[in-house]
Parts: sequence; C-alpha cells; structure tokens
Amino acid sequence: MKHRYQNIAKQIARAIRHWWLMLIVGLLSLIAGILVFVFPLETYVTLSIFFGIIMMLAGAAQLILSSSSNNYLMTRGYFIVGGVLDVLLGLFLCLYPSITIFLLPILLGVWMLYHSFMIIAFAGDLSTFDLGGQGETIAGGIILLLLSILILMNPFSAGIAAVVILTGVGFVIFGLILIMLAVKLKRLHLDVTSQDTIG
Repeated sequence: MKHRYQNIAKQIARAIRHWWLMLIVGLLSLIAGILVFVFPLETYVTLSIFFGIIMMLAGAAQLILSSSSNNYLMTRGYFIVGGVLDVLLGLFLCLYPSITIFLLPILLGVWMLYHSFMIIAFAGDLSTFDLGGQGETIAGGIILLLLSILILMNPFSAGIAAVVILTGVGFVIFGLILIMLAVKLKRLHLDVTSQDTIG
C-alpha cells in the first residue's frame, strides 16, 4: 500500500512540475492588462498582435501542463481544449491584425468566456488536493464570465474605450488568478516531493 501511494505521489509531482509556466502566463497577462490601462487607445491598434502572443504562450503552457498531468487534474480536458483554442486564436490575431481589429471584441469575449469556465472548474482540483482558495478561484472565474458577457452583448456598440477597459480588467483578473493557482500548485509540488523524499 505504501509503495502504491509513493507511485501515485511521484506521478502527481510530475503532473504539476510545470507550475512555473502558469506563473509566467499569469505575470504576462497581468502586465498586458496594466499596459492596456497605461496606453488605452494607443494599444487598440496593436492589441491583436499583443494579445495573440499572450494567447499563444498561454496555450503552449496549458498544453504542456495537460500533457504531463495524465488524469490527476480533473480539468485536464479543459486545459487541452483551452490550449488549442489559445494557440489558434493567437495565430489568427498575429497573422491577420488588420482583420481582427474589427473582430477583436468578439474573439476576446469568447476567449474570456471559455477561460472563465476553465477557472471555475479548476476550483474542483484545488478542493481535491485540499489546497484552499476555491472561493477566490470561483469568484474570479465568475467576474471573468460577467466581463465576457458584457463584451459579447455589445461588441461593437459599446465603443472602443469600453472594450479596451473591459479587456484590461479581464486580463488583470486572469493574470492574478493564474499567479495564485501557480503558487498553490508549487506548494503542492513541494509537499508531494518532500513526502516522497522522506518516504
């Protein structure tokens, strides 16, 4: 029984050893949100490429996390779909910036909508590993969900300034949530690794 537990512990430790990728994406998202507020209208022209790069990095991180997690994370499927979505949207935004300027509100609204569900679902993993923070995670996911709905309800009539502000807030919240989750996964990784060493 002890040997079986040690094997499971090793597999969990491998599954979350890339916690730092989530931290990097969280920091980049936070910086992206802050830059939107510092240069609100100036950045709208370059938002496509800027957000495209952020999305591709986020997608790559999600795919790496999901590929190494086996079935130990309940949200693995969300991460795989989210990773593919991020990479495809990111490529589209970078390759066709002139076209996506008009589609940007819808694309960002859909992106925020899906990731809000992903974040809310990840609270289940926090509960499974007894990490705490489920309430904050769900609250952040709900806020992101409401922001995405606001963007999608009036993607064009709301005006450029409103879309930019909502997008900035969304990226700040998304970044803060990812940073919090990365810290919790790091703690779990260290706990599992130390228990495995002691055992």
